[in-house]
Amino acid sequence: MIAKAATISHGGNAVRYSVNKDKAEIVKVNFLPDDISAESMYQRMVLKQKEFASTINKGRPLKRNVIRMEISPTKEESAGWKLNDWVRLANEYIQVFDSIDLSKKAKRANAKSTNVKNSQYVVALHHDAKSGILHLHIDVNRVDMNGTVNDDHLIAERAMSAAYIINERRGWVQPEDIYEKRRQEIADICMDVLRSLPKFSWAGYAAGLKEYGYGIYIQEDDKGNVQGYSVLLGNSSYKSSILGKGRYLMPSKIEATWARLRGEQKSSANLSTEQKIRTSTVSAEMPQTNRSAPVIRYYDISTDEYHHYHVAIPEDADEIIRKECSVPDDNPFVTIEAVQKTALLLFAEYLDGATSMAASSGGGGSDMSGWGKDKDKDEHEWARRCTQMAKHLCRHKRSLHR
Repeated sequence: MIAKAATISHGGNAVRYSVNKDKAEIVKVNFLPDDISAESMYQRMVLKQKEFASTINKGRPLKRNVIRMEISPTKEESAGWKLNDWVRLANEYIQVFDSIDLSKKAKRANAKSTNVKNSQYVVALHHDAKSGILHLHIDVNRVDMNGTVNDDHLIAERAMSAAYIINERRGWVQPEDIYEKRRQEIADICMDVLRSLPKFSWAGYAAGLKEYGYGIYIQEDDKGNVQGYSVLLGNSSYKSSILGKGRYLMPSKIEATWARLRGEQKSSANLSTEQKIRTSTVSAEMPQTNRSAPVIRYYDISTDEYHHYHVAIPEDADEIIRKECSVPDDNPFVTIEAVQKTALLLFAEYLDGATSMAASSGGGGSDMSGWGKDKDKDEHEWARRCTQMAKHLCRHKRSLHR
């Protein structure tokens, strides 16, 4: 079983998604009626927050006001389960989640425990039609019934720790083992799809994966050349660079791999396909001083559950963003990772994504009219401009109006 948790500002959308998604089943509600709409559930959470508005968060509005959790046992672990089994898992997970003490690591007394069990929440069971994997979504009010704010420091780690404990109790597979198993399964299916293709094409490859219930996201450059791709399974994404051995499924090698599997040779090559694969593998491991094409790094960045952005950036420009981004002094809520992600989204010219990322970290935004990349500017200067704008976007809202 794997588990995720985060605090979010789009609580209303999250509750609607959990409750109203096709074939979703309500597993449990806590301190909420079970016969009301998703919108009404969220409004009751908001009313509870308003009840204690004068005392919580030092009188300031609670921006990230909902805890969003996702719990995913493997198909084998949940085989044959009835609704009562999912109720038991939800109850066990919440009990363990609340019990984990992170106060020393977070250096905050509030991180000693959460109080989800005494908070309003809704648990919904989702059926992923493609993968067949069932999973739980839990949306929790940040403010418990006593008016105390559930601490969110290291909340992702709290979720993972809870999953580890439950896996140990139940004799289930740990997350890293699940990931490795799925990674290998996907690599094997990719190879089977390649074997079945009479002629290699990206359209045929994508159609073959779809027959197995997998999606694919292909990243192309300005000329339409495939630079990278990810295989999609439910809410998970597996980059081609981590599939299989020898990185044979990457765009630069996949056609040679197809030819090898088909027992053919590429007409333009003097070397055998096997030699080509071996040569390219060695080249990838050895430093190259005269590369004709830049190394590209790829990122999948989510600003919330519904907005996902794919960023391709040259390695040297990425290094500039990593080294030169800094956290604004006036925003205690923002992290360096959030500033860097904002800069990456700006670099890829996802303005809406960049402003959303900054806002979710307490940033006050900025006037983006006229913002954009000058055609005569190089990638290095553009990366530096993006780091500067990211820091400005992430400044605290109050500071921008002083």
